[in-house]
Amino acid sequence: MRKTTTALALGVAGAIVFGLAGCTPADRPLIAVRAADGEPAVLLAGCSDFQIDSISLLTTSRDVTALVDGPDRELRRTGTQVPESMPLFGPPPTGWEVTDDRLTALTADQPYGLAAYSNGRPTVPITFTAADLAELGPDEVLVGKTLSSHEKVTEREYRKRAKNAC
Repeated sequence: MRKTTTALALGVAGAIVFGLAGCTPADRPLIAVRAADGEPAVLLAGCSDFQIDSISLLTTSRDVTALVDGPDRELRRTGTQVPESMPLFGPPPTGWEVTDDRLTALTADQPYGLAAYSNGRPTVPITFTAADLAELGPDEVLVGKTLSSHEKVTEREYRKRAKNAC
């Protein structure tokens, strides 16, 4: 009887753990990046249950296994508004503050990772270089594709995908 009870308890515990793991929401494609007047800008979208409250721009490496301790830039929402877009550098819009300002500009050929968060839950990240932004057309943006790649789409397509992710 004890073996049966133990086996049943382990089976239920395993089902709960796997069930909870399956309920974890997937990262959402709610950010994009582009060059606006030659300066990098992040485009933001939100859902009723996912309002972006922080943005991180990190120095990364082309080698996904390498650790990089480079300068970073982090912004945090202090107000209630999430703009449709904002510059990555320079003063943030009203209702946002810079919490890490060690990264002040993009460097040629240096890869960067960009992500936004809602209560610690990440969006789909975007890995890019300054050259990637320079190659964009007037209505094009980069969106995250996989952990270490991006995809070029129109802003309209990005907004459509963001809306569908909600």
